[in-house]
Amino acid sequence: MTTAAVLAALVAVTSSAPDRDPDVVRKSFVILKSTADYAEARAVAAAAAERLAVRLDLRDLIPDTTFGLTFSQDACNNEFGEFPCYVPRGRWDDGVYVSVEHSSSYVGFEEGLYIVVLASGSPRDRAIGAAVRRARGRYPDVLVRTAPVYLGCIH
Repeated sequence: MTTAAVLAALVAVTSSAPDRDPDVVRKSFVILKSTADYAEARAVAAAAAERLAVRLDLRDLIPDTTFGLTFSQDACNNEFGEFPCYVPRGRWDDGVYVSVEHSSSYVGFEEGLYIVVLASGSPRDRAIGAAVRRARGRYPDVLVRTAPVYLGCIH
């Protein structure tokens, strides 16, 4: 193979786009409420799950002054070897559910708030639009925010 042919083959398979981390993807989150008060967020989440007939999935998280939320001490120690620990939504758990998450773990979200999430997924996922339509009548301030989510190893 000539040098020109090798160069042409390399150019054909080399992306001109800037390097992207393959472990980071964009995820959209349908948010019903943002508040600095965990008890308020949890009450809104429970009511929303009932009103919208959607599964409430709080993931056994509890408030924490370091991360905003954390899993139990046993869960953290078993999974990560340290406490407290928090893994934000968006990693392999796309779908429609109601949960309370902490905004500081999402790039571009206002920090220090508990957010009531109705759904998460790819920005073009039909479930995102369907969740917004489902919520709009009862939650007129519903919004969709998109953020990068790391999918790589976190151990």
